Amino acid sequence: MKKLFAICILSIIAFWNATYLTMQNYRIENLPANWKVTSFCDLNNTFSCTNVLSSPYSKVFGLPFPAIAMAVYPIIFLIAFLWMQWIIRKPFHILAAMWTGWLAFNWFFIFREYLYIWSYCPLCLICTGIITSILIMSVYWIFSDFWAEKKKKTFLERAKDKLSFKKS
Repeated sequence: MKKLFAICILSIIAFWNATYLTMQNYRIENLPANWKVTSFCDLNNTFSCTNVLSSPYSKVFGLPFPAIAMAVYPIIFLIAFLWMQWIIRKPFHILAAMWTGWLAFNWFFIFREYLYIWSYCPLCLICTGIITSILIMSVYWIFSDFWAEKKKKTFLERAKDKLSFKKS
């Protein structure tokens, strides 16, 4: 339960992060040409959310990258929440597969930041950290469940051997 609660909390944090970045993106797009928007995450020219979001390379299929993230995080939250309610069983396999794809997509975006924009969005990097931590937690929990099942089988086999009657 605590495992999935942690995933729910991280998904909520990442969702609010993506929501803020999407609002910033649309604010940048709808400003008059001579105005400038700044954000609290504009540390310098290298680490600046505004520089990244104002670039055309921050869009994928015409959508801002954070808007796509806003669609993904509620799905992850829903999977974890439904498992907490015992509606879905063993969601870590689903979560690990989804997060692997999302992490690859996120690294594609970071590669575009590096290659074309020459600036990094600190909040996007925080989201990457959240994604990576949830992926690592999911994979760890998959293997810990696997080894726990393996130990149970070994224990049951030993109990069966002790309780079995020997033929004379």
